Amino acid sequence: MPEDAPQANMLSLRPDVVVTVLEHEAVLLDLETKYFYSVNPSGWAIVQLFENGASAEQVYARCAAWGGDADRAAVGTFIDVLVQDRLVAPSADGSRAVEVTLQRPWTAPVIEKHKEPLQRIMISAFDPTLPLAE
Repeated sequence: MPEDAPQANMLSLRPDVVVTVLEHEAVLLDLETKYFYSVNPSGWAIVQLFENGASAEQVYARCAAWGGDADRAAVGTFIDVLVQDRLVAPSADGSRAVEVTLQRPWTAPVIEKHKEPLQRIMISAFDPTLPLAE
């Protein structure tokens, strides 16, 4: 097996995914697609693992240590959304892994994609299709 094979499964949050923390939850904005994603506290902890590079197995192990062993399917679904929506990408560098602390009691991770991308939410005051205020 090649020497770099263990890192072949490493994933990192893409650099053009911006995270804003709200209390212990977070909102992710994909600057490429302009879609927002909301994550609960457990989801935010998982996202933090991917900020510095992690494999799915490392995430499963960390979630189990936080008390989420029974929620392996929910963790898998969460990771699948991150991968399918390209919020994370393969990474060759997982050596920057840092310790992430879950700030709230463990609950199954949830990620919710907002229905409209940013450009559909934002409205220009100069949009001629909008009625004028009287």
